[in-house]
Amino acid sequence: MKIVVLAGGQSPEREVSLVTGKAVRVALRDLGHDVVEIDPGFDLPHQLWEQAKQGCDFVWIALHGTGGEDGTVQAMLDWLGLPYQGSGYLASALAMDKWVAKQIFMAADIPTPEWIAISSSSQAPNWQECVHRLGEPVIVKPTATGSTVGIAIARTADDYHRALNDAAQYGDRAFVEKFIPGIEITCSILGDLVMPSIEIVPLSSTFYDYEAKYAPGGSRHAIPPALDPEVLARAEAIAKRAYDALHCQGLARTDIRIDAEGRPWVLEVNTLPGMTPTSLSPDAAAALGWTFSKLVARVLEEGLQQRQDRQYVSVSAAEKV
Repeated sequence: MKIVVLAGGQSPEREVSLVTGKAVRVALRDLGHDVVEIDPGFDLPHQLWEQAKQGCDFVWIALHGTGGEDGTVQAMLDWLGLPYQGSGYLASALAMDKWVAKQIFMAADIPTPEWIAISSSSQAPNWQECVHRLGEPVIVKPTATGSTVGIAIARTADDYHRALNDAAQYGDRAFVEKFIPGIEITCSILGDLVMPSIEIVPLSSTFYDYEAKYAPGGSRHAIPPALDPEVLARAEAIAKRAYDALHCQGLARTDIRIDAEGRPWVLEVNTLPGMTPTSLSPDAAAALGWTFSKLVARVLEEGLQQRQDRQYVSVSAAEKV
């Protein structure tokens, strides 16, 4: 099978994407596939069109962040009739926009931390108002980034203003979120399969930031989490509900905080989880006894099955030539 791997791109998560792309490319070749890698630029539509004409069978999206995780590439591939892994364009867009995702969680009665929305057209609440509404510390997040890019914990007014300025570099919308003390877990989901949950223990910082995610030794992944089995089962059920509420497909990952009372709070759903040596989903697969190549093969299989479920705007490019 001829597979195009999209890796790199222009988002702040470019370097992580390249590492994911390399790992997936090696695994796909080990599985016997013919693999071509594309580092997307402004000519990506033309490149994909050319690959479709040359008999591309599948596109593996190894992009993280804006332009890859937000539904843009997924919609383009749907238009060309090229199958790909993971969620479709709508679920990708909903999950990437944390404002929208949290509103969907609330409508579906899925617990998510309270938040205050901020945009360039509105006045950001002052520190005292944030503390009054959300307590302290608070988390400041850009609306549409992944890999914890632009996210900061604010314990003082100075922290808060600095975090707002940092978040503004990644778009004109952000939000301030209530900090949930407790344990952070993540739950990878592949279709109907809920994979073993992982407790994330940051070692090099106070929370699971970019360094803790990707630097060697930045965090410890505990499987299973140090939680009562009933609490863990409830958290995993809510993780799957969040996945379903956003209409996710294929491999995705729900991040959750567990408070001191054992209550789960959904932070977000990642529709294109990292596949780097320090990433969480490969660790969850390993807990099932899967090799990295088997995980890649299962994700590829899911992507091929999903083709039948998606409504393509047009026939495949190959059929047009």
